[in-house]
Amino acid sequence: MKHAYMVLLVLVVVFVAGCTSTPAGQAIKDVDGEARTVVKTDEGAVEVTAKEGSAGWCQEGAEWTMTSAAEGANAQWIVDRLEKSGEYAGYCHVIYKATSPDGDLRMDYWFDESGENGYYEMDVGGQKIKQEWHG
Repeated sequence: MKHAYMVLLVLVVVFVAGCTSTPAGQAIKDVDGEARTVVKTDEGAVEVTAKEGSAGWCQEGAEWTMTSAAEGANAQWIVDRLEKSGEYAGYCHVIYKATSPDGDLRMDYWFDESGENGYYEMDVGGQKIKQEWHG
């Protein structure tokens, strides 16, 4: 399952960075303003849905979801907002939620426009973990 979370992280970074290219052989359907595609993996089909948000580098309301029926896993990234004050002022806040047979996970990400600096926080078994990165 850890491998699946790393794949999700890479996909979300691409989404948040505004990359809209489609992997070779993958079809994207635009349904009600959402881009949807099904990606075939060794574990089965994974449906990915993306929706654009507001204008600007931190697209408030943008959303990315993944559903894997074979693994019984779902994940969702939501661009919450550009922080105006506090510890993360100037950083874009993204909420990540995942459910799987192994349990539920929630992570909060904050990153700057370059994507080279940021923070994430998660709660694991009642213990809060906070990490940061700088380019």
